[in-house]
Amino acid sequence: MIKKFRDITLISFDNENVLTVACDSCGGIGNKEHDVIKVDPYITGYYTAIVSLSETIALGAEPITVINTFAVEMKDTGKRILDGIYAALDEIEVDKESVVTGSTEENIPVTVTGIGLTVIGKVNMKNWNYPKAKSGNIVVAVGIPKVGNEVVGDKGEIMTLKILKRIKSLNFIEDVLPVGSKGISYEAGEMARTSNLEFRPCKDVSLDLNKTAGPATCAVVAMDSKHLEDLKQMMNIPVNVVGEFI
Repeated sequence: MIKKFRDITLISFDNENVLTVACDSCGGIGNKEHDVIKVDPYITGYYTAIVSLSETIALGAEPITVINTFAVEMKDTGKRILDGIYAALDEIEVDKESVVTGSTEENIPVTVTGIGLTVIGKVNMKNWNYPKAKSGNIVVAVGIPKVGNEVVGDKGEIMTLKILKRIKSLNFIEDVLPVGSKGISYEAGEMARTSNLEFRPCKDVSLDLNKTAGPATCAVVAMDSKHLEDLKQMMNIPVNVVGEFI
């Protein structure tokens, strides 16, 4: 059986286990002549990996394969991109040597960076349920939505894989969902939709709920309001209430 849940494809292959498939792409960010944002390709690889790994972790799956498709040569750009992907995997203690595979462009010279990345994860259905927010839960944004050069210049305000894993492990968190290019409001709406609820944003919110969060620089969390101070004390990045589920 194959089905979609939010941005993840789920593939059942026996009575107990499900494969999860998460994808992301990145173009025009790197050190090539025609790249729009100039950064070390290491940064490109790191943050592109962050997106698909975040979606996989938030669902409760274990990453088992990372597939990269680079529209650049291996030497030297591809190697630096791979180093960034490896660094992301090191953060969550995944054996990078055994899980990473992919391909590069060795036939045609290119002047702009382009990569695609797919993460395959695995879930044991005996120990897993679809994440679901509850009516009355507050909606919290952990981290600040940033994109492009804002990410490169970040001073400790954005989501990391370690922080996401920490959030996922907390027993008072009902659901967590990384925020991407469609913004906080969209992802909160997706969380509401899959829980048969309605997202009601706060009237006065300091964050732009429609701003792109680039490479998953923040996450939406559903939780009981009585645990808000506990969450704030555990986090070393900004925590903001942005609404509630009804």
